[in-house]
Amino acid sequence: MTTEVSDSFKKMSNLEKNKQQLVDAHMVERPAKDLVLSFVGDVIIHERLRRREVATGEGYQVIWSAVQKYLNLADLRYANLEGPVAPDLAEPSGFPRFNYPENILISLKQARFDLVSTANNHALDRGFQGVQSNLKFLKKHHLSHTGTISDETSLLAGHETWWSLTKLSAVSSDKKIAWISCTEMTNGIRDIKHQVLYCYKDKKLIFELINQLKHQDDIAAIILLPHWGEEEVFDIEAHRRRWAHLMLEQGASAIVGSHPHVIQKIEHYITRDQRQTLIAYSLGNFISNQPWIPNKTSMMLFLKFSLDKAQSKAVLKDVKALPLWMNRSVASTGTTIFRVVPGWLEKKIPDEARDIWFEQIGEDKILKSDAETLHFLSY
Repeated sequence: MTTEVSDSFKKMSNLEKNKQQLVDAHMVERPAKDLVLSFVGDVIIHERLRRREVATGEGYQVIWSAVQKYLNLADLRYANLEGPVAPDLAEPSGFPRFNYPENILISLKQARFDLVSTANNHALDRGFQGVQSNLKFLKKHHLSHTGTISDETSLLAGHETWWSLTKLSAVSSDKKIAWISCTEMTNGIRDIKHQVLYCYKDKKLIFELINQLKHQDDIAAIILLPHWGEEEVFDIEAHRRRWAHLMLEQGASAIVGSHPHVIQKIEHYITRDQRQTLIAYSLGNFISNQPWIPNKTSMMLFLKFSLDKAQSKAVLKDVKALPLWMNRSVASTGTTIFRVVPGWLEKKIPDEARDIWFEQIGEDKILKSDAETLHFLSY
């Protein structure tokens, strides 16, 4: 790692010097016209995470407790749920065919997550009944979702949609964010009930969904959430870039991807109608047992939009990323302790991880201290 990168990350912003002057983060309010959306990557309940929860009952949310205050300051919170919750069908299981315990939904809800993606390569790990069970338990815990449906009959009858809408009650009484999730594939498992939305096979349908949503007066922004790309690869394939540009030109406001299990670059894109848009190709893992440095290096993405009474649509104003590191240690009981921490908090983070943050996110977008992060989220 270069000296410049190391010094840049370690250097606290001028705001840090005035940290004591900051009002408590929960009491500070942004201008009413500003809206902040927060995004984290893959939520993967490998067996070691589940065994720790069974042994302690501490709740999965303790894993990310060090970054919870930043989630609290966002207006809406999103995560990719990388597997079905179907405890009524079978016992919980890990890779390669997941079945998550219900507790993960309880933890996500307690952590104030508003929405999860259910379209990913593990969506059909428990078959078509697993999709239905997953949606049933998400409904039970009042978590919105996008990317899968119970069945086509329900969709055609208007009881379900491919998208999810979340209200912006904090900044507007009548505006909503529309979310559309899709996946590249489902690990070769046949989608016999057509319950999953596919990024490429259903490209025309996604076009139609965007076109329908963008003409609705109450839709402030459209966020696409593709599960795509090659695993463990930092490079961005040309076909993904083309797909993203096409969707933004069609009317999407931003694209936030998952699946590679490593973070990938953030691209600003100006559409032909002069809209400022963005593509975050991959956020990496939020929680998982993958032990390699690139897999333990991730980010929490913040998109700040401006929204005032004179505007019918939200306008992308700023983007920042909180670097995250997954700490692992072994308890005296033999279980593994997992803790997600901000990049500046852990002194023993490998240089390789710091290099990944700066190369993939870019120094101008990285939040380098607690005070800088609170300031961005509060003003």
